[in-house]
Amino acid sequence: MKKTITLFFIFLSLQNYAQCWQTISSGTDHTLALKTDGTLWAWGDNGTGELGDGTTVDKNLPVQIGTANDWQKISAGNNFSLAIKTNGTLWAWGTNLFGQLGDGTNISKQSPVQIGTATDWQNISAASGLLGGSSIGLKTNGTLWTWGDNAQGQLGDNTLVNKNQPVQIGVDTDWLAIEAGSAHSIAIKTTGTLWAWGWNGTHQLGDGTNTNKKIPTQIGTATNWKSIDGGHTHSLGIKTDGTLWAWGFGSDGELGLGNSSSAVTPTQIGTDNDWAKAVAGSDHSLALKTNGGLWSWGNNETGELGHGTASTTNITIPTLISTNADKTLISAGRNFSQIMNSDGFLYATGVNTLGQLGDGTNTNKNTLTPIICTSLAVNEYAATKVNAYPNPVRELLHLSYEQGITMVSIYNLLGQEVFSKSIQDNEAALDLSALSPGTYLVKVASAANTQTLKIVKQ
Repeated sequence: MKKTITLFFIFLSLQNYAQCWQTISSGTDHTLALKTDGTLWAWGDNGTGELGDGTTVDKNLPVQIGTANDWQKISAGNNFSLAIKTNGTLWAWGTNLFGQLGDGTNISKQSPVQIGTATDWQNISAASGLLGGSSIGLKTNGTLWTWGDNAQGQLGDNTLVNKNQPVQIGVDTDWLAIEAGSAHSIAIKTTGTLWAWGWNGTHQLGDGTNTNKKIPTQIGTATNWKSIDGGHTHSLGIKTDGTLWAWGFGSDGELGLGNSSSAVTPTQIGTDNDWAKAVAGSDHSLALKTNGGLWSWGNNETGELGHGTASTTNITIPTLISTNADKTLISAGRNFSQIMNSDGFLYATGVNTLGQLGDGTNTNKNTLTPIICTSLAVNEYAATKVNAYPNPVRELLHLSYEQGITMVSIYNLLGQEVFSKSIQDNEAALDLSALSPGTYLVKVASAANTQTLKIVKQ
């Protein structure tokens, strides 16, 4: 009977943790995230209200934005944010200098505001990077819409005039995927063809020139493009055959081609054909393989590559970060990276001076650092969380809890207790070197309550 109860406890704990984060989007210096319950959360830079919590105060922990639980799509840009609800409505907040919110004004907003009355928005992308000030959207009928900064032609309407409301680009109804770089735009049609427009000074459009384009321009003749992403001055793409391609500026090795040269047209990275996802930061890149393995390359001055170092020496080829092949989602900001595991756990690395990582500190990290998920109200969070680090852990697991720790019990996923220790302190250092590699649940008891967290033993 005791084992049955313990197994039930383990099952419930796993369910609670598995139902945590659903998706993330990294902007230039802030992050948006959705939980599986449809709630919206944000952290990082908030100087122009881009978090949406009604303030301009930076946050280094996730804060819930409003109380709505019907958020579906999110995109964090350069000091502004876009989102779509399950009813197909479009919402925006943050800086609005160029009209990038699309509400018909140039007035910044500190909370989400609905953009127009349309209920057929399907996807959105907010430009990030140092020049980011434009927005791209797709509707369910396959039409393409843009708004905001247009100084480089990144809206694609054949002008250089900013727009503060969404305008349709052309009449085509076969647009499939969209991404906004810093001041350039890239897209894929249902035909599998690749298109780009906007700023091209560093060959980020991939058409073999460095001439800006004011209308969508087809790049090459390939018809097997699957996904794309735009950084500040470079672009990445994956084809349906699983090959990875890069083009644009490469001085920091962000193209992954083994050098610091630029590429004027899409150029294949290596010969592997098992790439699943790729994202571009300002001058670094991340990618996942189909087996869940995580790779990174490019600039690493603030630890954004997650290799355990912060160095001015660039990494010019994709390099494996972790042997734990359980990653499902990646996102790259200006100088930071965020990763989600298959169990809904978030990890982050890189610059953190504005709270970009969301770990409760403003200290840069050079390894994947867990971002705690909590169902507590924001004002309860800081006082009641159990801190556990490092995670993953090799030997010593450090725990701290302001309410005090009376007992720590560790269970494997079969419900078997494999470790137990009485503490009677606010902090503890547990020697877990004897545990076999794997996933465990740590039950931390205090005089007032009990909390459970998940750890990975390497």
